[in-house]
Amino acid sequence: MVLGLGLAGCAFPSRDTFSATPVGADVTTISAARAFEGRIPLVTILPGTTDYAGPIAGVVKQVLAIKASAAFDVEAQAPAGVTPDSSAATLAGLSGTASGVARAIIADGVQPANVQLTAKTVGPEPEIVIFVK
Repeated sequence: MVLGLGLAGCAFPSRDTFSATPVGADVTTISAARAFEGRIPLVTILPGTTDYAGPIAGVVKQVLAIKASAAFDVEAQAPAGVTPDSSAATLAGLSGTASGVARAIIADGVQPANVQLTAKTVGPEPEIVIFVK
């Protein structure tokens, strides 16, 4: 009975629990969610990350154990900038890490023809994501 009285004053966790005025999704976030079209990234790498080779090797090994002919799409993503040039500059800044990730996937045993390197202006933050087919 004491336990029941103690729990009576509790509230279930919700967005209001963490913030009295929660921030709703903006148009950019909604657009980013739609851009995946049902695809969920297997791995997300933040800009400036340099120690990705080890974790990627483990992921590649697991994927190849399930499907030896798996295709990997390494996609550099940058938010739409004020101008096309600013978006292009952000994507250019991500290109070195994205190509390094693609090389690491190939070094882990994936055929070069099964690794695609793409770039897209989407989402609220710059990042590199890996999709697997």
